[in-house]
Amino acid sequence: MIALLGFSCGLPLLLTASTLGYWMAQEKISLTKIGLMSIAVLPYTIKFLWAPLIDRLRLPGLTRWLGRRRAWLFLSQSFLIIFLFCLSRLDPAHHLEQIVIFVFLIAFFSATQDIVMLAYQVERLQRAQYGAGEAAGIFGYRLGILLAGAGAFYLASFLSWNTVYLVMTGFQCIGLITTLCALEPRPLQNPESQLREQKAREYLLTHPRLKGWRGPLLSWFYGALIAPFHDFIKQPAWLASLFIMLFYKCGDNLIGSMGNIYFNKLGFTNIEIANGSKIFGLWATILGGFIGGLIVKRYGMLKSLFWCGAFHGITALGFILLGIVGHNSIVFYLIVALDNITGGMRVTALFAYQMTLCSPSYAATQLALLTSTTHLGRVIFSSSSGWIVEHLGWNTLFWLATFGVVPTLMVIYYLSRIKKENLWFSN
Repeated sequence: MIALLGFSCGLPLLLTASTLGYWMAQEKISLTKIGLMSIAVLPYTIKFLWAPLIDRLRLPGLTRWLGRRRAWLFLSQSFLIIFLFCLSRLDPAHHLEQIVIFVFLIAFFSATQDIVMLAYQVERLQRAQYGAGEAAGIFGYRLGILLAGAGAFYLASFLSWNTVYLVMTGFQCIGLITTLCALEPRPLQNPESQLREQKAREYLLTHPRLKGWRGPLLSWFYGALIAPFHDFIKQPAWLASLFIMLFYKCGDNLIGSMGNIYFNKLGFTNIEIANGSKIFGLWATILGGFIGGLIVKRYGMLKSLFWCGAFHGITALGFILLGIVGHNSIVFYLIVALDNITGGMRVTALFAYQMTLCSPSYAATQLALLTSTTHLGRVIFSSSSGWIVEHLGWNTLFWLATFGVVPTLMVIYYLSRIKKENLWFSN
């Protein structure tokens, strides 16, 4: 179930990004307009703003029928299917404004689905299952990306792009069917959080100046919006945790937008890059995700977070080696394998760690905050990579990517000392 829900989360991502951009380019839309389309997927970055509503708001009829989490999954997936279908009926050359609107709506409900999916995992799995559960989720997520990327391109070779998007709409129905077949997780409550909310509610409802509707409204507002963030910052190392979210993928974010350009500069063709970096690299990432799940289960959160991050940082030096040997397919596939396997390990460790930081009472809101911070890191570092290459050179970029993880590793080591965990020896 987790893998199928992950597939449903991964599918819309490229359909509103690179795949859509390629379709628009085929219709002779200017590159400037295609670049500006990235603004339409803003909901992925700010999804923590409406996450509190998902934690607290009951959907009339749906919540009673499906339960709290499945109701929101059903709602978001239903709208995704509707809006993807609408997108498949449009022509970028004549309906660009409508496409922007539908891309924004798809991004909004896709981000909403991501919020609920992560909260569902927290409540559905035991703490010891977080690593394996996240590996399964990433497996499905990557398959969704593969279908929306390479799969869409293959289909577009003999079908129109409108038909391709119609086919993708059909695949999006997998998530809806999975939601209907899945089990609703039992709500988990933190006694301390409940007691704090109860005291706040009693104070607001009995305050003489808050009679009538104001007391109940402020009580709901406190429970939905204030309590989740207040609960998070009560953790002794909450700032360190946000630092990890922002900087843990620094190296990967620096290389990510420049990697294919670098391969092309070394003489690799588009087909070679697609087969190696995209298809082979994707399966290597999935393999790394499962290895990361095993590592988390065997060695625990902080140790896995530390070593998976360290191993992935070292693999950035492989790009320098590739630059020395030039157009060499064996070295190319070796670098892609190491980079993607360790990258999959690291992502699994990071997401599993995110789940441990959240209170069961506020899982959706707090996970949305953490994943939004991670996405913000991608925006910050990816945007600077081109300038680094143009002014400082490719090797500087790769050295920065290698050592960019060091500050985060130092913070993880600091957390291990606070929690008295040993990072250097087996459990």
